[in-house]
This record gives sequence, structure tokens and C-alpha cells, in this order.
Amino acid sequence: MYNDLADAVESLKEKGFDHTFELGNDCITCKELDVEYSTDDLSINETHKFDQGTDPGSESTVYAIESDSGVKGTLIMSYGKYVDPEKAELIDRLLKSHEA
Repeated sequence: MYNDLADAVESLKEKGFDHTFELGNDCITCKELDVEYSTDDLSINETHKFDQGTDPGSESTVYAIESDSGVKGTLIMSYGKYVDPEKAELIDRLLKSHEA
């Protein structure tokens, strides 16, 4: 659907996903609002995966996320052999809550 990660993020911003979420310590944070969310407070609306080349560390996923209170934004997760296991666990919990 999207040509690359930047194209996806720009398009999602146009759809109202204009905040930036980041993985924190056992929570997901909205940078602009300085608010921490548990994975139970968030839902994934869209997921887009990108492989930017032959390097195994160049894979990324952008998640379009919405909080229970209506805050919408994107979270970008890069994958490779040096992924932080705690952050990967947080994404796994978010994905599992999305499947429920």
C-alpha cells in the first residue's frame, strides 16, 4: 500500500494519527503529551511492515495506534539482531491485546 516508511507515516498523519508513541519501560509514551499508557489502554488500527534492503537490521514496522481516550499516533519499531527484548515484549503484549 505504501512505498516506504516515510510515506506510511505521512499518510497516517493525514488520517489523524498525528502523535508519536515511543516504547518506554513497561509502558508506551506519547511524546507530545508526555503521557504514559499501558498496552491495555491502546489499540492497533493499522500495521505496515517494511524491509528497506538486504540488511536484516533494516526491517521496520509502523503501527497506527489509538488510546482509549482517543489520542491517535504512530509507533515505529525497527527489527534486527539488536532488538531490546523488553521492548519486543511490550510490542508482543500490545499485539496480543489487539487480537483479543
